Amino acid sequence: MKVANTYTFIISKNYGHPVTWSLPAGRVHLALALGALLVGALVTLSLLYLVNYPRIDWLERERTRLLRESEALRDQTLAANQDAFDEKGRRGGAGPAALVAEQNEPAWRDPGGEDTRYVPPIRIASVSTRVERRDVSVVFRMQSEGDETRNRGGFLFAIFENRDKSPTIFTPTPAVKTNEEGFPQIYKAGVRFPRIRGGLTYRRRVRRDSPEDYFTHVTLYLFSLRGGLLLKDRFELDREAFLQPGPVVLVHREPSA
Repeated sequence: MKVANTYTFIISKNYGHPVTWSLPAGRVHLALALGALLVGALVTLSLLYLVNYPRIDWLERERTRLLRESEALRDQTLAANQDAFDEKGRRGGAGPAALVAEQNEPAWRDPGGEDTRYVPPIRIASVSTRVERRDVSVVFRMQSEGDETRNRGGFLFAIFENRDKSPTIFTPTPAVKTNEEGFPQIYKAGVRFPRIRGGLTYRRRVRRDSPEDYFTHVTLYLFSLRGGLLLKDRFELDREAFLQPGPVVLVHREPSA
């Protein structure tokens, strides 16, 4: 290597041997160029950030505002759904259905021109649960009925409940935050199901923390794609089945109040 094509760096102290490095000139020039590019890029990015900071700050504040509005609308939807089912309980469940599933949708009219209750487009045709040593699973079949134009798919939850406890213990599947009544607070966290043509069967499973844990009920929630509550059915489970050894298949239970 020619001396003219190298750079020699020497570090010397008042004592000891000097430390020297000899590097090719090309590498030194390349390192200096890359360092200059890096510094220039950092300076450019800093200037761009300073120039766009007001816009970024406005977007962040707008995102926060929209998030609050979304949470408020979600709370209104949940409250409306809960009020509808409370009304069902007060009326004793009379009529072809208990509620209008979608907000801002007109009630169905019969040929005679009289308003009638909304008929859910989906019903739970059968339900069975299986208890194992550490797991509990529910298998249910959904079938289409009523106005098929409202059957466009949606989201579903299975909420396992122990109503012998105070307060009631809710174990949702899939996992979701619930209110004090066990109502899912984020409907889009549910299992997405397509438009039902005939019937569909689903299975949901939860883990028991210990063999002594048990559930008294399982409640199925079906939401539309827009968050309206299509259906809510609660099924009572056999407490004694949780005490029996080995897997046990529980028979279908009629929805409780």
